[in-house]
Amino acid sequence: MTRPNITTARRQQIIDATIRVMAARGWQDTSIDEITREAGVSRGLVAYHFKDKAQLLAGVLARCQELFEAAVAESIASSRDPIEQLRNASRNAVLMARDAPASYEVFLHFTAGARGDPELAAQVQDLYRGFRRAIASGIRKGQASGRIRAVNPDAVAAGHMGAIIGIALQWLLDPDAFDIESAANDTADALIALVSREAVLTA
Repeated sequence: MTRPNITTARRQQIIDATIRVMAARGWQDTSIDEITREAGVSRGLVAYHFKDKAQLLAGVLARCQELFEAAVAESIASSRDPIEQLRNASRNAVLMARDAPASYEVFLHFTAGARGDPELAAQVQDLYRGFRRAIASGIRKGQASGRIRAVNPDAVAAGHMGAIIGIALQWLLDPDAFDIESAANDTADALIALVSREAVLTA
């Protein structure tokens, strides 16, 4: 009964160690030996769970999406108001650059290399689709409640995710350039001003 849970936990331990090493060194310079040292496991155990670096890469990307989706889920659980849920999800997505920087570092490395690697590009596309889907889902929920006006959820989600990721990556590269807390608040406010029916009525 416990074996599948142990296997899952061990895989996640290796993936999380890979993310930490990648955040510091980049994917190309990340070696299996460094991952085993960071994870505190044997090389053979890494090989048992991941047949090659490509499979490990897929696990890393899936884990990053999990972390993002968990942050969105936590934001949604923090309020029953669809507008506040969307605001909190937007704000927390930006603040992940400060609170969980390794995930954004991974996005930075993978996005940069995706154009020259079709397999990697497909995985990164799936990752971004997941991001957009989470935001679009929140917009549709608000529309169903009557709180959000008739906008195209997918188009708004694409533009908003571009803003979130752009701000997060700018801050990671130059954390002294601006206050990320203020940027997170302003980004969330901009989204609500765009989609909220109340904002349109009071404009």
